[in-house]
Amino acid sequence: MNDFEQLKNCFPVPGKDKFEQSIHSLTFSKLSTIMTKKILSLSIALGLFFMQQVFSQAFTKDQWTVLSENGTNKELSDTSFLGVNCLKLDGKNIAAIWNKTANQRNFRMELDVAGEVMSGIGFHVADEQNYQFIYFRPGYGNTKEAIQYIPIYNGALSWVFYGDYQNTADIKKLQWFHAAIEVMDDNLKVFVNYNKAPDMQVKLLKTKSNEGSILLRSMFGTSYFANIKIMEAPSQLVNWEISEQFPKDKPIEYGDIKKVKKWTNIAESDDNYVNFCRYFENPNGIIFAKRTITVDAEQKRKLDFDFAGKLSIYLNGKVIYKYEKGYLDRLVPEGNHIFLDLLKGNNELCLVSEGDADIFGKGYNSLGRLQHQNWGFIGRMR
Repeated sequence: MNDFEQLKNCFPVPGKDKFEQSIHSLTFSKLSTIMTKKILSLSIALGLFFMQQVFSQAFTKDQWTVLSENGTNKELSDTSFLGVNCLKLDGKNIAAIWNKTANQRNFRMELDVAGEVMSGIGFHVADEQNYQFIYFRPGYGNTKEAIQYIPIYNGALSWVFYGDYQNTADIKKLQWFHAAIEVMDDNLKVFVNYNKAPDMQVKLLKTKSNEGSILLRSMFGTSYFANIKIMEAPSQLVNWEISEQFPKDKPIEYGDIKKVKKWTNIAESDDNYVNFCRYFENPNGIIFAKRTITVDAEQKRKLDFDFAGKLSIYLNGKVIYKYEKGYLDRLVPEGNHIFLDLLKGNNELCLVSEGDADIFGKGYNSLGRLQHQNWGFIGRMR
């Protein structure tokens, strides 16, 4: 049994296929002993557990403000429906419940719903009259009207304008179904009953705010909501300052950043991949890419990333990751993971990136010149 097999047996975790990739990606230099590997793997497992706790929030009834259709707000109380502990909205005295403390931009929300006519989730709530709204119509299950999205402007339920924003789902009247919504910038995905592919995927229309609180709403009848949980989604890292190219015939370290003569801001709309080839007429070098991360207190954040070629990552001037790929593969957002120990105030995240030229010797031939073909990365932070 080799060292790595011993390591996996000592610290079994779900998804062993991904575990090997995570260990491989988090290795800053070749570890000399199996004990060092064991300690590292335990730290990773504990870190992942605590990060999940920090960025997941479950709601209780005391966190909701009741809104009514007739001004006779009643107190929200726990109830049970079909054996499930839940919150009941009657559509009149308790027409909506609003969690004002939640402030979300990118997130995943999961809950169980049983509705009579129309059960909805409001998000990016600016106030009770302005928000994004996704709702379910269980009486129209398995028809195109089962899931619908509209923006709420000044309280108006202007559904007649948004016929393109609806889709089918297998839901039934007053029967429990599981729903999950994912919001990433202006993209909305809706998943019903744990489907892996989204049952609905749309571009959000503009409202007063691109972030805000959460509300639940029932219209024209009763709705039940249970097991409500929100998880913060990672922020895509697309805004960077990049240097000019440095020749790749000699090693580049963090100290060479003082040689940069000019920084250029980059951020491509609707493109989460940072493709350095688009910024240089002859992409054949090494560059620095940096950004500032500002936090109110010391904290640990998770960085998901993948890259082509060679990559070094520095946090506040200290190397925290260094690896050279000797192969080409498709980049995936969660290909690698490390944790950033952020200090209160401003933190500098700096990447030193070199593309795939060395995989082909001196470079891949591009109609008469040797250069990088794949050069860059994808990154997001939780």
